[in-house]
Amino acid sequence: MHPIIQKTREDYNLIAPFFSDTRRHLWRELDQCKQYVKNGQRVLDWGCGNGRLVGLFADYSGIEYYGVDQSIELVKIARRAHSALVQQRKAHFYCTAKRQKKFSADFFDLEFLIASLHHLPDERTRLLLLQKMHHELKPGGRIIITVWNLSSEWANIKKHNGWTVLGTQDFLIPWKDPTGKILCDRYYHGFVQEELRALLAQAGFQVKHLSYSEGRWTDDKGGRNLLAIAKKI
Repeated sequence: MHPIIQKTREDYNLIAPFFSDTRRHLWRELDQCKQYVKNGQRVLDWGCGNGRLVGLFADYSGIEYYGVDQSIELVKIARRAHSALVQQRKAHFYCTAKRQKKFSADFFDLEFLIASLHHLPDERTRLLLLQKMHHELKPGGRIIITVWNLSSEWANIKKHNGWTVLGTQDFLIPWKDPTGKILCDRYYHGFVQEELRALLAQAGFQVKHLSYSEGRWTDDKGGRNLLAIAKKI
């Protein structure tokens, strides 16, 4: 196993309760993704954390949600937070720390990678994941991805405030608890638009939308996230 993957897993297990407290609400840019949600869909949330994405489907019926995450502590939180849906078998949460969760071909109608792809350490691991997700997505289905925009002015300021630069696009970013104590340094890869577009194409997807999202970090270098929406043809 790649040491960065192991480190990321351990980091999120360590900070799980604090991290979950900061992820109670959906990011505003995800509202535009509702146009792809339909009643009765099977949905994958890769890197689901505490399962907050479940809230996106509150107004739809028959949604079958599958959340996977490498952090067992975050999966425990997600199962508790959405226990009613779990009992009704409308939500399923799996920890992939010991074994990858496999689904059959053409299983999902819609897939999400919300602030998770940027934690994978190299092009090979990112491509293998996207190829797997392409295999499990129905033809005509869509994958929706957000990654942090580390080319923004916000990020450039933060880089001089405790970030460890590993390469031109790779960083360790400190996580602080409510008292300000640094608990860990999480790995992030800083995607640029054409890099993400090429990776999705290599995995077999057709990119339908790629842009910087709006938000409180919007500046001349784009918004706080890079948002990609791609389709399986």
